[in-house]
Amino acid sequence: MNGIDKNALDEVIAKTFKEVRTAIDTHSEKSVLMYSQALSALVELRKQVVAEECGDG
Repeated sequence: MNGIDKNALDEVIAKTFKEVRTAIDTHSEKSVLMYSQALSALVELRKQVVAEECGDG
């Protein structure tokens, strides 16, 4: 996972979470689905980055 900036990834995760909340507030089912899937993928990527740092990857 060389080249992935953890801080930038964390910022994207935070922004995506905010988008999920906004989609929920506006009752936009398509946006909730899209941003939820994106958030899940980003969190999985973050787990992989951490695992690699710990030598588990």
